[in-house]
Amino acid sequence: MSRPLRLEFEGAFYHVTSRGNLRDRIFFDDKDREKFLDILRRTKQRYGYLLHAYALMGNHYHLFLETPRANISQIMQNINTSYTVYINKRHKRAGHLFQGRFKGIIVDKETYLIVLSRYIHLNPVRAGMVENPEDYRWTSYKEYIGACKGKESMVDTAETLSSFSKTKTAAMKVYREFVTEGIGERNNPLENAEAGAILGSKIFIAQIRSMLQKWKPDKEVPQLKKLRKVLPVDTVIKVCCNYYGKKEEYLLKKGKEKGERQAAIYVSKIMSNAKNTEIGKSFGIQGSTVSEALKRAEARIQREKKFQKEIEALKKQFIIE
Repeated sequence: MSRPLRLEFEGAFYHVTSRGNLRDRIFFDDKDREKFLDILRRTKQRYGYLLHAYALMGNHYHLFLETPRANISQIMQNINTSYTVYINKRHKRAGHLFQGRFKGIIVDKETYLIVLSRYIHLNPVRAGMVENPEDYRWTSYKEYIGACKGKESMVDTAETLSSFSKTKTAAMKVYREFVTEGIGERNNPLENAEAGAILGSKIFIAQIRSMLQKWKPDKEVPQLKKLRKVLPVDTVIKVCCNYYGKKEEYLLKKGKEKGERQAAIYVSKIMSNAKNTEIGKSFGIQGSTVSEALKRAEARIQREKKFQKEIEALKKQFIIE
């Protein structure tokens, strides 16, 4: 089984799902679902994540999580392990409950916060289990429309509802209308995920890709080959030339390391993911010299805000609209 992407950082949003082994059921009755919610409450308190939405189906579940502590793997391992132990003991079974590892998609909240919330809450409707989302007990939808009075909420609804109105009551009403409008639509926002791992705007995807360039997992992760956008070095150089309004000879000429040349070497590494020796051939220098140039560029990015902004602007040139 291929190893899934597990990029973790503070403040990350994830759409998480786990399916039953061989697509078998993971919830056998309401008592199981209540136990799963109890596990969510416990892990939420222990690991400090925010729960923006959930849906418990028959053979799988959906969670929309935010991780202030950059600990999604730890959270999900605890949830799935705890629930598997409970199910095996209660139902006198053995072996795996879930089909491999959980699937987590990194989400751009600016673009998909309310869209994914609606998608999750309409899961039971799309599955033909109910006609209206409020008729299904095992999602967080009722907490969004104020139908869980007297119960302590474990769902963090404030940020999503604030997208609809500053007043909570008004926001709940508009949110309900927003979700109802989605009934009958067959669009699955998760299908837009880049390499099945990142869901967001082109700028957001570029930012995550930039993070992935610096991330070196212990084992090869298949999605990285897709997410680490590979561009020929000469293509990157041409884009840099257009950005600076310079001829290639200017950026490729050896000698005193100009700011534009330094930026071009750095961006060539990020966007091409080529080996230093390959980049060196284009710029007429050794691979070890490329390594030193990259270190100097990284130090300059940390030291100079202007250069940092210049690099970010350069990277945006590679976002294809």
